[in-house]
Amino acid sequence: CEFCDIIVLYGRKPRTKDPAQLLKELDYLYELGWRRSIFMVDDNFIGNKRNVKLLLQELKTWQEAHQYPFDFNTEASVDLAADEELMELMVQCNFNAVFLGIETPDESSLQLTKKFQNTRSSLAETVDKMIRAGLRPMAGFIIGFDNEKKGAGTRIINFVEEAAIPTAMFGMLQALPLTALWERLEKENRLRDNTRKDINQTTLMNFVPTRPIEDIAQEYIETFWTLYEPKRYLDRVYRCFLKLGTPKHQAPASLPTWVDLRALAIVVWRQGFKRDTRWKFWHHLFSIIRHNPGVWEHYLTMCAHNEHFLEYRQIVRDEIEAQLAEFLALEQEFKQTTAEKLDAVA
Repeated sequence: CEFCDIIVLYGRKPRTKDPAQLLKELDYLYELGWRRSIFMVDDNFIGNKRNVKLLLQELKTWQEAHQYPFDFNTEASVDLAADEELMELMVQCNFNAVFLGIETPDESSLQLTKKFQNTRSSLAETVDKMIRAGLRPMAGFIIGFDNEKKGAGTRIINFVEEAAIPTAMFGMLQALPLTALWERLEKENRLRDNTRKDINQTTLMNFVPTRPIEDIAQEYIETFWTLYEPKRYLDRVYRCFLKLGTPKHQAPASLPTWVDLRALAIVVWRQGFKRDTRWKFWHHLFSIIRHNPGVWEHYLTMCAHNEHFLEYRQIVRDEIEAQLAEFLALEQEFKQTTAEKLDAVA
């Protein structure tokens, strides 16, 4: 993709570890006593399908021998959904979530940024296949592409709701050094001089977009706020988990820790009693237990995630509004100074 720096950092050929090396790393984690989730931080887990299938065959044997002590998350391109054998292998190894770089439902923006793999089939149907296979989707979305039409944030909200994606990681487009996007914007003299180094979800765009930055920033804030509105979020997680494929294997039962019990108490108190989500919380929880009992613990974990996002969306609003106000003030000052200089010349 035009905005991605992966090939700049690592080249175009996916590098892989052999199964023995990765299983040795899992052995160490097991010996250290770790018994929870592991995120396989891979830019595209299925970048080399042949190798990943070889790995999964051996990982399946390792998990079975150790009574499935770990569950796994990773990130992959959306064409994972086209390989049912691969998804089945992942679920057999206790993978339960995959991050997808969907970016935007606007096909024109996907084509502009050269993310053609996201235009080959219906993105909503692709996500649905993964959910039914047993892989909960986490997805990345971006606002601020060139020639983007107004309402991009609303279209992202509508897509996230349609596809029932619980976790939507949302950010404004940023130009990363040495990427094709950076080089193009540099030639067009559109990079901002005050580029911040700590690019994240609370950072204003570091280049001049093709539509007013204040419009993009306001859409971004409102979209982030809406995605994690408590009732909307609970309904979305509920729709996802009703159809989520049941795990093939469960880790041996263990006693909950004090941290687990405290987290559960916070979620139940805030969402089941304190807020006006109480009816939805109890209805959805008991419905999941009744209709898809194999995922109810995972479902509660996802309910807990919104406690973070409720706090974080306020941070996003405060940070972006402050940066936008500073940017607009500097822009106004520049225009005023320029006008005064022109008047003086005249």
